[in-house]
Amino acid sequence: MRITALLVDMNGLFRHWHNTGAREAEKLAGLPGGTLARYAYDHPSYRLARVGLLTDQEWADGVADRLADDFGPQVRQHLAPWREDRGTPAPDMVSLLAKIRAHVPVGVLSNCTDALHDDLRHHGIEFDHVFSSASLGVDKPSPHAFRLAAQRMGHAPDTMAYVDDEPTFVTAARSIGLDAHLFTGPADFTRMLVQAGLPLAERT
Repeated sequence: MRITALLVDMNGLFRHWHNTGAREAEKLAGLPGGTLARYAYDHPSYRLARVGLLTDQEWADGVADRLADDFGPQVRQHLAPWREDRGTPAPDMVSLLAKIRAHVPVGVLSNCTDALHDDLRHHGIEFDHVFSSASLGVDKPSPHAFRLAAQRMGHAPDTMAYVDDEPTFVTAARSIGLDAHLFTGPADFTRMLVQAGLPLAERT
């Protein structure tokens, strides 16, 4: 059966994070390596931003406040590289995305703050539907996140495919009837879509 729509994860597929901005900020501020990860992503406030209870800017301001409290106010002036780093797009996957959209609508479902739309514009990546966990008010692996995305795309889950590089999220997507697959690279991704009925040339 040919799928009627495709839902995909963002990071690890269409964008990669190398944390160069965080490392540069830590070096400039004289912070130990990994400090930003602990103060930003490991802190409970990141979950609040990820489900829309804080904006991306409110969360980042909180990170700066905590760092300034513990390491001194001068830290604030060195955080720009961290905030300016929006990851690196994957050109082959972005090119493939345009070909897929010629056949079926594609939605992106990403566990992230409300910065997702700005990040997509920054990288020039276009989806037919964009769902950050912040906009949905729920994050993966909750089945409700997948169900909401499918509903808003206007397609029944059992007519859609979903692709993610996180096995737990793939399992959760399958629980609501999505034809979910683990992302292992562009070639396997393309083969999966060909098997799902899309007339795409297989990559070698």
